Amino acid sequence: MIEQLRWLARLGFRKGFRGGNRVWLAVGILSWFVARNREESKEPPPLYREVLSPGESIALRIVEPPR
Repeated sequence: MIEQLRWLARLGFRKGFRGGNRVWLAVGILSWFVARNREESKEPPPLYREVLSPGESIALRIVEPPR
């Protein structure tokens, strides 16, 4: 979906700036903003992943940074 929005943004900017069409320029700007917001809203990838066997557990500890 993001690739299609990027393509639409490129097309809109090209037809808007070079062709002088305000509607295409608006389409380019809006699709660029939507694509950018969707990319930013993605969750970051996990830092560590481990498969646990039945009965195994994980202990998490939060340590305050030194000041």
